[in-house]
Amino acid sequence: MFTDILQKLIFLIVAVVLTVSGAIIFFRFKNVNRTERVQIFKTAEYFNAWIILVCFVTTLVFGVFNHLELKKSVHAIVSLNYSEASGALNSNGTRYNMGEIICDEVVQRAIEKGALEDVTVEKLQDCLVVYPCVQGAVDDEAKYHISTEFAVEYHASKHTDHLDSENVIKLITSAYKEYYIEKYTDNFSLDAVTPDFSSMEYMDIVEYFGKETQSILNYLYGMAEKNSSFVTENGSTFNSIAGKVYQFRETQINQNLRSLVLQNGIARDKSGYIDRLSYHNKNVDFDRQKNDASYNLCNQAIAMYSEEMTRIVLVPTWDQSGKYYMGRTKVGIDELSVMATTFSNYVASNEKEIMDNNLVIDKIAAGNQTPASYAAADALVESIHNSIKGFEKEAITAGREYSRHKMNQCIAVTIYGISLMDELKTLLLFAAFAYVALMLNRISKKFPKKA
Repeated sequence: MFTDILQKLIFLIVAVVLTVSGAIIFFRFKNVNRTERVQIFKTAEYFNAWIILVCFVTTLVFGVFNHLELKKSVHAIVSLNYSEASGALNSNGTRYNMGEIICDEVVQRAIEKGALEDVTVEKLQDCLVVYPCVQGAVDDEAKYHISTEFAVEYHASKHTDHLDSENVIKLITSAYKEYYIEKYTDNFSLDAVTPDFSSMEYMDIVEYFGKETQSILNYLYGMAEKNSSFVTENGSTFNSIAGKVYQFRETQINQNLRSLVLQNGIARDKSGYIDRLSYHNKNVDFDRQKNDASYNLCNQAIAMYSEEMTRIVLVPTWDQSGKYYMGRTKVGIDELSVMATTFSNYVASNEKEIMDNNLVIDKIAAGNQTPASYAAADALVESIHNSIKGFEKEAITAGREYSRHKMNQCIAVTIYGISLMDELKTLLLFAAFAYVALMLNRISKKFPKKA
């Protein structure tokens, strides 16, 4: 604020000198004849050392304050380089909003990242402006244009002039990238609410852990399909992390925890849990009977076809080049065979589920539970839960590293600070302006007040 006042004051002083000198010459112009006027301008010392010195010092002082003032302003260009940007969309297909570049969350994140002192979100937002670099119009279809480049300008105010302008714009664009990645790119998280394991049956906990680890695996396998060669800062790949999670599930959950529960036959409510599994088996057996009946019906229908109808049927057809050939066509028995196989698989799955439940029922019914077995199971449950949360965090971190890597290519930021050439042009113009003002002031003194 202080430098702005001094800069304007110097310019105002030179402007006043120029105006007053011009006014003096104008009003005294008629006090001398034409020959005297020409003589005054001819004899003026246009390269007077004193004028040049004063002009140099004035320009130097102005240049210092101008430089300090220019340092308070900086702008950046945010370029969107992904395919959806041309349709004014984010990378996930939602509508793009350039206002989010300087939204509350981004500005707050920038303040925290840079540990900026004595500044609030509102005060910093007042110094920021965002607009599309190329704007279209809606009055004519030929003028339609969707910009993929946006300018972000920062102009320091009296509340933020203690901050480094270039650092502020870097923090804003960096915070926006992080905000964009978290909101619009690949994201993953398990259930935020941790269930109360003390109220769950141990076998239900085993199933719950299995689903949680499978969710992590599905995410990692999906990310590996996008870029299997990506390596995180810790030297891991998506497949290597998935391998650790898979091995953990097989050993800690399916073997250690499940085996501990079955070997000791521990259950929080033995009779209630056995009744629940028995009821579930009845429902599964009902599905098994329906699938078995469907399987038998398909086989009966297949048996009704005569041998001649089941032979390969060839019909004349043509390929893409227009040449004819004899192609095999499907008959009803093909569909029935596929359906019979499907129902047979359903039956096998139902029978396996019933057998697994019967095994659990037998183990729980014959179990000899002890406080030590419960304590061991609870400790293992807590350990597995913490490990799963660790794998979740590792998977999320790897995914965000990949998103940052991808977005660094898709969202480019170019920061423009002070232009040396623009400063030199400003100084040259001011120097010429000051020199003209000082010369006119010197010349005006040679015009007499009255003839």
